[in-house]
Amino acid sequence: MIDFNQYTIEDLANALYMKMETEGFSKGTDKTKWREPIVAEKLGHKAHTKISSGKGTDGYGSDAFDPTSSEFCEYKSQAIEEGQLRNLLQESKTYKNGKKKEYAPLSITGVYNGFNSNFDVASVEYAKKSHYFSIFYKERCVLIIKVNTDHVMSTLISNYENWKEKSKKKKEEGKQEGTTNLNSVTINLSDKHLYEISYKDYEFFNKKH
Repeated sequence: MIDFNQYTIEDLANALYMKMETEGFSKGTDKTKWREPIVAEKLGHKAHTKISSGKGTDGYGSDAFDPTSSEFCEYKSQAIEEGQLRNLLQESKTYKNGKKKEYAPLSITGVYNGFNSNFDVASVEYAKKSHYFSIFYKERCVLIIKVNTDHVMSTLISNYENWKEKSKKKKEEGKQEGTTNLNSVTINLSDKHLYEISYKDYEFFNKKH
């Protein structure tokens, strides 16, 4: 493990940027772009080096390509904190009186910014993609699930229709329309019929935290 104490945050951030640049990734530290090659490596995919694949291309709206299935893939990632570990690990807590508390399964959310503002294209293109949601803990990838595409699309379209109706009412009332961003899909890990596990860090899940 790298002795991070001998480096400043700026040094480490710059090193990450330079490392990704040497591997062909432009603006590798922009938002969560740096997570994409990590997820791709776990899944055997090839991550796109640019921040987004261009409009009019087969890869539009995707983050990587799966050479095994020849599918383009969309990645969403979520970082969890210490307090969410029990939910992820499905642990239970025993009180002094013997009663047990079962922690609710973790929910993973993928945010699809731009879906509403580009609905005509996005509603077609995202339906062609495979959708992967990943969990990062202390910036270590510990779980990746492949979410049912039909569920992703039905959720996004339903959210879009609700947003469109609310925006219409606000416009009629002379109010400012809501943001086109933040259309999201949430998967609770208890809903196993909606996803399959594509990668799991068993060492992380099996050790005591």
